[in-house]
Amino acid sequence: MRIFLFLSLFCTVAFSYPMTPDKGTTPGSLCTDDDPHFEEYRYAEQIPYCRRSVGKSRKNYVYELYDIPSNERRSYTIDHMVPLSIGGSNHVNNLWPEHKDVKKLRPNLEYQVFLALKRGQINQYQALQMIYRAKFCPQCRAELSDELKEMEEYYEENFEEEEFFDFFLEFEGKLVAESFSH
Repeated sequence: MRIFLFLSLFCTVAFSYPMTPDKGTTPGSLCTDDDPHFEEYRYAEQIPYCRRSVGKSRKNYVYELYDIPSNERRSYTIDHMVPLSIGGSNHVNNLWPEHKDVKKLRPNLEYQVFLALKRGQINQYQALQMIYRAKFCPQCRAELSDELKEMEEYYEENFEEEEFFDFFLEFEGKLVAESFSH
């Protein structure tokens, strides 16, 4: 009986934090060139980039939206649903309190997605799909990480960075020209 009570208490305490963002509260949002934090366009795709700007009052507001008590907040980080590196904004609907143990489940994933986007291996839409899949589907994270590692290995084996960007820009230019000719 004692073991049952201990396990019940442990499971309740161990997983009392959100494993994923709430889709209604944190659907994610993108930076635009009229955003006050807009800094520049990045990548061949010209994705608007916003500098990081999440003050203490905004963080506290996000914690309150998710009912995270102030005495537990040191176990969390405020995470951008759509990372700034792939075009996310600092808007409240793009922020959620991610428990540090949850963040450990996807080490380097956001960085890998950023590199693939920067190198032109994926576009912003594909990057967003990967991020949403990783954050809303915890069991998918390992699979995504493996896909991104394979993509990175292929890139490193086959392209010099400047060569790849020249190839990508030429290819993208042909696609744009073809779409206007039809």
